[in-house]
Amino acid sequence: MGPDADLLAHRAPHRPPFAPITTTVQPAPVEDGSDLFLKPVKIWARRRTRRHPYLARGAPKDPWGRFWAGLSVLALVTAVGTFGYHRLGLTVGEALYQTVITITTVGYEEIGTVTDNYRVFTILLIMFGVGAALYTLSVLIESLFEGRLDDEIRRRRMQKQIDRLSGHVVLCGFGQVGRAIHRDLVAAGRTVVVIDRREVTDEGLAHAVVGEATDDSVLVSAGLERASTLVLALDSDVDNLYVALTARSMGPDLFIVARSNNSTAEPKLRQAGVDRVVNTH
Repeated sequence: MGPDADLLAHRAPHRPPFAPITTTVQPAPVEDGSDLFLKPVKIWARRRTRRHPYLARGAPKDPWGRFWAGLSVLALVTAVGTFGYHRLGLTVGEALYQTVITITTVGYEEIGTVTDNYRVFTILLIMFGVGAALYTLSVLIESLFEGRLDDEIRRRRMQKQIDRLSGHVVLCGFGQVGRAIHRDLVAAGRTVVVIDRREVTDEGLAHAVVGEATDDSVLVSAGLERASTLVLALDSDVDNLYVALTARSMGPDLFIVARSNNSTAEPKLRQAGVDRVVNTH
């Protein structure tokens, strides 16, 4: 058996697309008598696969894609109009000019000799050209304003809901660990406000604030001063330490649970006012 065969014989077996990683977390009692973590947190790590977005989430709304499609149709109609008028006896420049004023319906007088074929072609060009122009313009307006307006309205509505919360849990970080913690807290009936630097598009996420957890204004937006518990699930121990110091000054009675990626960070987190440190490694 050759060296290549030996390598194949000792090659690691094929791993399934989902690999469970179990992290045991000790119970952390809070003021209302419930436990923050009642069972081990199981994280399903999934390999990233390149899937077509239409197959992954259904056909998403893509106004920019429709805008470029409409612009392509408009360019095609302009080219056909220029060619058609040129065939009817106009020069290329005159044909392009006549096509543009016809599509834009500015009402200028026709160029050249107007025959029956000229009139029929102009009618068809108006039907297709004006339709393509209006469609492209409407999609452009939607792309520029509607998406931003919808996002702003949604954020304001969610912020009003967060402002009415009290005794909730603030979760900083929505990675693998943060998602697992959020899932368990929601299953336990707790109200959770998530802070993450990225816009989170999760159907099961009721309250979220986009921003850096190290920013005091972001913590205030999440209602930290009215919260009962803070869970720090950021990837960096330094960030967790910084947020813990800030949070303790904002809420002396706040129960703080922090994730630790290094055992040497645990005493520093406790000195910063963390009540429970969970080492995920």
